[in-house]
Amino acid sequence: MITIYLLDRNLFPGFLDAVNKAPAGIKKPADIFPGFSLLVLLLLCFVLLPQPVTASPPEDIESEIESRREEVSQHKRTLERLSSREREVYSSLAETEDRLDEISQQLQSQEKKLAELQSREARIFLEYQDLSRERDMTRTRAQEILADLWPIYLESRSQGLAEMQDWAEMDRQVQWLRTIHYEMGITLARLQDQTREVTSSLAELQSAKEEFEEQLGNVNDLKDRLLEKKLDFVRELQDIRAEKLAREEMVEEIMDVIESLNYRIKVVTERDFEELKGHLPWPARGEVKASYNPSDSPPRNGMSISLEENAPVRAISWGKVVHNATLRGFGRVVIIFHGDDYYSLYAYLSRSNVALGQDVEQGETIGKAGYYPEINTHGIYFELRLKQKAINPADWLSKS
Repeated sequence: MITIYLLDRNLFPGFLDAVNKAPAGIKKPADIFPGFSLLVLLLLCFVLLPQPVTASPPEDIESEIESRREEVSQHKRTLERLSSREREVYSSLAETEDRLDEISQQLQSQEKKLAELQSREARIFLEYQDLSRERDMTRTRAQEILADLWPIYLESRSQGLAEMQDWAEMDRQVQWLRTIHYEMGITLARLQDQTREVTSSLAELQSAKEEFEEQLGNVNDLKDRLLEKKLDFVRELQDIRAEKLAREEMVEEIMDVIESLNYRIKVVTERDFEELKGHLPWPARGEVKASYNPSDSPPRNGMSISLEENAPVRAISWGKVVHNATLRGFGRVVIIFHGDDYYSLYAYLSRSNVALGQDVEQGETIGKAGYYPEINTHGIYFELRLKQKAINPADWLSKS
């Protein structure tokens, strides 16, 4: 319990020193206001035995912790299901990729065979064209021979056998005509056979080509379906992993909340300021313009934080307001006693939201940031004190 006796200066050996040691470049209040020390002591006369600080009962916090733990368990169960489904999808994806590799190899083989068929078709087609030209030439030659023979035939018909002077010549012409006719018949027959053979080959090749093209189309369709299936698996994997990541982050956040709730139970049940070292919330969130530096000249006993105008300033822990007034050179100053000779000081407030002797809880807004001349902007000067000695706030404030 915090107990403060009236006008007992020895109970506050570090308090006056805390507020009289101003930041570098600022005059000490005692230099410009000689009655400052007496004023502070008089103000402290109003501090009585503190009333219990209101806070959530431990059982309520424990109930919330249990609820959060159940929420974590639900997320973990969902994560297990997602991991199981992820393994299944990944296995299916691997099988699909293997099948796609097989299909790709099959396509390459069929495309190679189709290319061979197309090459063979081109060769046979050239052969067909050559035979067609040869057949046309043979027919042309046959027509020319017939054209030459026809007048001879007509002449022989008109003269009759009586006018034939040489039977041997007649015999030679007949034999010659028969030979020509026979050779032409054989040539034309051969050309017809070759033409039929080439035509048949072309037809077979065309049929094989169409069959291969159909098979190639079917394989390509299968490949397209497998690729679409692969994309579906990839999308599902991405969705699963995104949900897993989100739930893992939620679990981490809930665990942080549970840790914070455990800390609150500790604070509520123990109320030991020293146990809060390294876990205290910052009085405000802003840029640290100057840090604690006792070796500086003059020594800097606290930190300077720049803030937006009228930004909220909050108590770093539970305690009792032992000073709430305007001090020349510091603006409005609020000092909170946290027990065990620990104090926190908040200077350059534009206004305060607390009253002298008021019990405050951690995180409670005690005022608004005002203009801070040393840093030439709005902000606060913040100190922590243990008895007569300023202590480094960075060692006590949370790192997060």
